[in-house]
Amino acid sequence: MLLYIRGVNKSYEVHEELLDMYSIHCTTTGRDIFKGVEMAINQKNLRWKNLKCITTVGGKNMSGKDKGAVALVSKAVENDGGSKPLVLHCIIHQQSLCGKCLDMSEVLKPVISTVNFIRSFGLNHRQFRQFIEEIGENDLPYHTAVRWLSCGKVLQRFFELRAVIEIFLNVKHRPLTELQNNAWLWKLAFYVDLTKHVNELNLRLQGENQHLHRIIHQTNIKSFRKKLILFQSQLRSKCFSHFKTCEIFSHTTETEFPIDFAIETLSALKINFDTRFSDFDAIANQIKIFQNPFDTDIEILAPELQMEMIDLQCSDIIKNKYQNSSLLEFYKSLPLTQFDNLHKFAHGLFSVFGTTYLCEKTFSKMKYTKNVYRSKLTDEHLKSLLIIGTSKISPQLQTIVSGKSQLHKPH
Repeated sequence: MLLYIRGVNKSYEVHEELLDMYSIHCTTTGRDIFKGVEMAINQKNLRWKNLKCITTVGGKNMSGKDKGAVALVSKAVENDGGSKPLVLHCIIHQQSLCGKCLDMSEVLKPVISTVNFIRSFGLNHRQFRQFIEEIGENDLPYHTAVRWLSCGKVLQRFFELRAVIEIFLNVKHRPLTELQNNAWLWKLAFYVDLTKHVNELNLRLQGENQHLHRIIHQTNIKSFRKKLILFQSQLRSKCFSHFKTCEIFSHTTETEFPIDFAIETLSALKINFDTRFSDFDAIANQIKIFQNPFDTDIEILAPELQMEMIDLQCSDIIKNKYQNSSLLEFYKSLPLTQFDNLHKFAHGLFSVFGTTYLCEKTFSKMKYTKNVYRSKLTDEHLKSLLIIGTSKISPQLQTIVSGKSQLHKPH
């Protein structure tokens, strides 16, 4: 189990670090997970009451109402005098699950079967590469169910090479009847475009130093849900402005575009997005206040914020600062004595993870570290290597060395 921490100090310096790694060797109940979190919190002398948000992935052992790890952590925070923390599910994991909700088996199974036939057998793959090199094309990529991005790439490349693949399969006496079925090809073209849109969202959700308000409101989740509504409206009238593969295929076939199938698929995806991101909808007002304090209705604010927000909204100097600086710099510039509660409010939302960049970085380091050439690697050693490999904190070597004895005397 990997435990990450994100914090903001009084100078609005945001730090994300791998706090601890805890090995769970037997059961993985909510109590077992909480035990690892509690151990890390106590070892680092951290206070539960300062925890503002819990971001997690996982099943009922994490999210169970009473015995899940999240419930136990929330209870520990409240017992320490803190307010109940926000609970959010990993946003990229949510988006990936939304993508996987699509029942693409009718299209994906023949595609994967064909790709595996070509790539899994050395002779087939060599012959196929030689064949496509002669006509100036590139190879087919593999598909893996773990990485959602690979699905879109495989579908797109398969569609582009469908004529070449059909010839090659016929030569191998393994014809794929779907390649002669225009109704199936319409669905393939539709999924190529749809997965491309989902993959673009996935990529925008990644990256370093992103904040929650930008992920939710400015460019990503909120806009994608509106795009799904637009797609439904346009495809009803066979407008392929944002479905370029479908537009290209429409010029090569007289078979009608499957409107009902496309609308049903987009509707299912929209419903799934709305359901899975409902926890973000629950804090939509907080994010809106945080992002646009000058457009906030004073009446909806907590009592401790109302007086400070009126002072803020009536200051032209502060408004000018807001319009000409980043959100982080804006809140940093507010006088602490005058806007103490607003600072606490801002600190809470700046401390929420906006990206899984550090998680992905850790797994990359782990894959590199746990290679076949290592004869021994203990849990403690691995944890130390991962913390050093992902941390942005520069070690104070002089302080560390000064506290050590010099065992080897110079000659």
